[in-house]
Amino acid sequence: MPKIAAPTVAEHRAMIRARLIDAAEAVLRDPAGQLTAGAVTSAAGIARNSIYRYVDSVEDLRALVVDRYLPEWLNAVAEALEDAHTPGDRVVAWVRVNLEQAAATGHGWLMEAARSQSPNAEMDESVAEAHAGLRNTLADSWADLLRPHPERIPIAAGLTVAILEAGFRQLDRRHPADLVIHLGTTAARALVDALSGDS
Repeated sequence: MPKIAAPTVAEHRAMIRARLIDAAEAVLRDPAGQLTAGAVTSAAGIARNSIYRYVDSVEDLRALVVDRYLPEWLNAVAEALEDAHTPGDRVVAWVRVNLEQAAATGHGWLMEAARSQSPNAEMDESVAEAHAGLRNTLADSWADLLRPHPERIPIAAGLTVAILEAGFRQLDRRHPADLVIHLGTTAARALVDALSGDS
């Protein structure tokens, strides 16, 4: 039986798998990094030919890294929206919490990791569903706020997404997160106030 570094084989496998995911994340966070079996196993400190005992492919590691962050991000948005008292507050909270999550994860590398270089239908589907879900919650908030003017809903939602994406770009350029979040939230509130006051 091969030597293991944990009390049981199952614990050993879980430990090595976690090391591989940590190593894959480190490679993905490196702008010059290339997600290959050699790069991951070297960073994890295991033999290259043993990687496939723990994952089916290197692309599975990409998906596992994204899965570390995506559920927590979506939960944070859902909780923030539950705590908001009005549709306008939900729009502002939607922008704020998405910027907070982007700042916490380092948005750029994570979005790049989610853009699989090799076919990975399961990950592509989960990321697409997450984006759709986030946009649907935003559209629902605007729909509640702009009931008298339904034609304005997609425009308002589009402008809100533009504020968020501009915030993402500023975070990726390493501007201070607190300032980006403050200004993004302020812009979202101004948009809500302008459109709700005009309805």
